[in-house]
Amino acid sequence: MASRPVVPPITLSSTFAFDTTVEMADAVRDKHPHLYSRWSNPTVDAVEAEIARMERADRSILCSSGMAAVHLALLAALGDGPGPIVALREIYGGTHELLNAMRWPAGVKVRHIGLADLMHEAEFLAPTAVLYLETPTNPLLRVVDVAAVRRRTPGGVRIVVDGTFGSPYLCRLLDHGADLVLHSATKYLGGHHDLVAGVVSGFEPLMGQVCRWRTLLGPTLDPAAAYRLWRGLQTLGLRMERQSRTAAELALFLSDHAKVQAVHHPSLPGHPDHGVCERLHRDGLGGGVLSFEVDSALDAARMVDRLEHIAVAPSLGGVHSLITWPAGVTHANVSEQEQRKAGILPGLLRLAVGVEDVAELRADLDQALG
Repeated sequence: MASRPVVPPITLSSTFAFDTTVEMADAVRDKHPHLYSRWSNPTVDAVEAEIARMERADRSILCSSGMAAVHLALLAALGDGPGPIVALREIYGGTHELLNAMRWPAGVKVRHIGLADLMHEAEFLAPTAVLYLETPTNPLLRVVDVAAVRRRTPGGVRIVVDGTFGSPYLCRLLDHGADLVLHSATKYLGGHHDLVAGVVSGFEPLMGQVCRWRTLLGPTLDPAAAYRLWRGLQTLGLRMERQSRTAAELALFLSDHAKVQAVHHPSLPGHPDHGVCERLHRDGLGGGVLSFEVDSALDAARMVDRLEHIAVAPSLGGVHSLITWPAGVTHANVSEQEQRKAGILPGLLRLAVGVEDVAELRADLDQALG
């Protein structure tokens, strides 16, 4: 009678032994079986297979952070081509900084376009271009219709999408025409504020290039962190459902509050992408992040300092609710001019909803605003 473990064992070995030199040389040539954990590891492999199943991808490649995933995906998508990299302006500040700070291969230029111009600009991209998108966007929760963008782009353009805020539970972006989808697995995929990881998913042969860059650059995920990620994936749907519905309820509450100037969440009928969200996301759920505006940065600071339960912290996607100030934290290294072009005002706050009782969160926000 055969049996197998219900959860993947944690294989901490950095290296793997062989009976003969010839067998080891064969493993180097074929990259199989496991040889060295910078190349592959049984625990990491098991988690990659689980995410690939969720994404309906040929393959998923785990790495040490979301930013490493951005870097690997862009290098693979560029290949040997001249680019350019064309990126949404409305993206995470760290990605914005990476795009502009990296020394990309000779001749590759980077430029940013606003979401309002995306559909028009897509038609005129060079066939060698890489288009970098984010949906929902950070921090204004704009939802991009990736399939519509794909229909506009010339053949040859590779579309890379950061789907961290929605996770594959809300939208499988590969089904909509993305060539590569990446996530900061630190967020919803892990879900418990206890790991840092990234993942890139897609189809062969492009994923072979992602794996090659991970092996060469070395941002490999530790097996113990991979195990915690596997454990988080088992409750992804449960958490996303609760966090999305709580965020929608809080968005309604805040939109009626006298101290709040504007609320951004795609569940709201007044959100510019409400219809897109209803059409593309599972059950029309808008995700567990919302943002809202008060009069000024000073008002934002005063309000946040009065919170009693919601933690003042960066990141998102975990079981505890977190609030942050985008202008001074997530986009601190983006110029004020670029912040304003992206719609990030000094009084904007981003709330990442956890799994707490919605009444407790509403009461905390109410007393802090009051």
